[in-house]
Amino acid sequence: MNGLGYTLRFFAADLAPMILFLVIFLVTRNIYLATGVAIAFGLAQLAWCFARKSPVGMLQWAALGLVVVFGTATLLTRDAHFIMFKPTAIDLVLAAVMLKKGWMERYVPEPLRVAARPVLDVFGYVWAGLMAFTVALNLILVFTVDPTVWARFNLLFPPVSIVGLFLIQNAFMRSRRAEAHYDLKGRTPTV
Repeated sequence: MNGLGYTLRFFAADLAPMILFLVIFLVTRNIYLATGVAIAFGLAQLAWCFARKSPVGMLQWAALGLVVVFGTATLLTRDAHFIMFKPTAIDLVLAAVMLKKGWMERYVPEPLRVAARPVLDVFGYVWAGLMAFTVALNLILVFTVDPTVWARFNLLFPPVSIVGLFLIQNAFMRSRRAEAHYDLKGRTPTV
């Protein structure tokens, strides 16, 4: 599997419960059904990883834990604000995790990890900044709009900003790899 496909596989797995929650909520307008399905799906993902003896990444653990905690609080209290705060809590946890060097190595195939490590660390901090910005936007929306508007925002902005940053990072990493390959041949790039 190429580097992009390898990365997207893990990326999609990490985002799937939240996207599933938002889609079900927007279709049914039932935040409790969407919450229950998201919790069940996240737990099923974890069981699948254990059954296949696959590693579970830090971000997947963090997201699952918060889905279970905030989702359960929403279901028990019948208060949608708990689940609306979940992205804030997840993004805060993610921002903290993303400040740790090496967290991105899971998303890079083994042979490329050592060479990519310095750039991955810098991009790790950029990712943490994006998560902090998303936290601020989500908090504003929790207190100012109804759950449907909030859900539309969360279905669009976080995935689009994440995919956008992912594409920027991927293009940068590919250009760096091409430069390194070019330099190895003893040539000097021409402008």
